Amino acid sequence: MILSMNRLLFPAIALCGMVHANDVLDALEGKKKSSEIQVPAAPGAPDRDENAALTYLETTYPPSRLDALWARSVVYENEANPWIQKMAITAYLDQQAAFGKAEVEGVGIVPEKEVDLDGTRTRRARLGARIRAFRNTDIEANYDFAGNKDDQRIERIKARTEFMPDATVTFGKFRPDFGTEYSIEPEDSLYPDRSMLTNMIAPDTTLGVQLGYTHKDWQFALGWFSGDSDPYIPGIEGEGSMLLSLKRTIVEKSGSSLSRAVWHFDYLHNFDGTRSGSLPRFNVAGRRSANGNQLVANNPLFHDLISTGIVLDRGRFSFIGDFMVAKGEGAAYGLTLAPSYWAIPGRLNIVGRYHYAVSDDAGGLISTMGTSSDPAFD
Repeated sequence: MILSMNRLLFPAIALCGMVHANDVLDALEGKKKSSEIQVPAAPGAPDRDENAALTYLETTYPPSRLDALWARSVVYENEANPWIQKMAITAYLDQQAAFGKAEVEGVGIVPEKEVDLDGTRTRRARLGARIRAFRNTDIEANYDFAGNKDDQRIERIKARTEFMPDATVTFGKFRPDFGTEYSIEPEDSLYPDRSMLTNMIAPDTTLGVQLGYTHKDWQFALGWFSGDSDPYIPGIEGEGSMLLSLKRTIVEKSGSSLSRAVWHFDYLHNFDGTRSGSLPRFNVAGRRSANGNQLVANNPLFHDLISTGIVLDRGRFSFIGDFMVAKGEGAAYGLTLAPSYWAIPGRLNIVGRYHYAVSDDAGGLISTMGTSSDPAFD
């Protein structure tokens, strides 16, 4: 007991030397609580606030009546099991509708015309599962039932393993994380569909392997993806494509709130050229365009894709800015600016998006109208 008191006595004496003598006397006489005494920082000691790592916490919203229903998606959970710790069922339904008409300009002797956009469609209808296994591996699988039999497919089946601290490997059938919009899951996106240029140049889901590493506020990723495209399990064909991705996350304090900025640079190189079946995700060769009835002789071919931009989050406000370049036998450029603001947190989100795309080549931009702007599903 005496030994314990001695161990506590030396820090107490050192502390008293840094505190005003009157405060110490008041504390001994019981006039003040020890918690009321302010201890100054030691001379030359660094300020904790300056060196402390800031963590941006996602905004939380009031609970929903459906939370109990969503919780039932977890069908198994046992942290003591060394093989499988958690299993959950996932489902996603995306129903879209379009109303109105589009005025299509004529080209040459082809007159102007109106295109009827009225219609509804099931854009996505997915059922899948997520599994946490071996305490370091996340397994995910999705099957898409939407559309006709050509659109129904295994959307993804992949595993992500943390094989050492801050280092991961992802393998299976999945889409490359290229660009901001294409990296966001559809169920997390604030918009009915991705922007036109993103849908035009984004690579398809295919077999691949990707290494990821995190160092402080930097994230690095290097991946290889097959040039084959298959609704179920693609093969390993051609030289494929290589993805290099850099990200930096910066968290800063402004007043009493924190802000987060995530900068990214993504570069994807297609080694297969015209032999690639996964880039782009569609084939419009031999079809005719709605504006001018021109025959599309060849499918767009891109060798190099670049995306760079920033994502900002501060309280209720968020902003996405992304600049994309696609170069090959033709070239296309585009810019997306997308702000959003929670007017009523968890209930009403005001969103907007501006998208601009340009190409110097005749017929260099391809898109669809109506319930989807994705040529891969039209």
